[in-house]
Amino acid sequence: MDYKISEKDVASQLSLTRRETVTMKTIGVGLNAGFGALKEHCAVTGAETVGPPFVFSPAYGEDTFDLIICMPVASGAVTGAGVAVEEIPGGHVVFTTHRGPYTEVPGAYAALFKWVEENGRRPAGAARETYLNDLKDVPESELLVEIAIPLA
Repeated sequence: MDYKISEKDVASQLSLTRRETVTMKTIGVGLNAGFGALKEHCAVTGAETVGPPFVFSPAYGEDTFDLIICMPVASGAVTGAGVAVEEIPGGHVVFTTHRGPYTEVPGAYAALFKWVEENGRRPAGAARETYLNDLKDVPESELLVEIAIPLA
């Protein structure tokens, strides 16, 4: 797949967060559990979502690692069992949007890291995946995931 790569500034986002400890084989299970818990928390507490959900992992690639699963919310959201309210920092990022199955997302990462290297830039933190739509609403071939890497 040919990826269009651009730079932009991303604002900080108040988000409900949940940490799920996963392995490479259990990422899908962790994402489903985390997003499910955040959606349930929103339903129970009345938290207002204000943007698409996203995820990042400061220790991605280790044998086991934490996924930080985030649901942007309006002010007034409250914490709960296993759910925190955090301000997720923004910053300058390089990004691309992947269209298609989640199993093909690594190609977008490869394109971004190649761009970073070829342009003499350095990553400044964990990559972020933002889920712009959902498999329950669109066919797998139409899934959209924005991948963003913060730049130094």
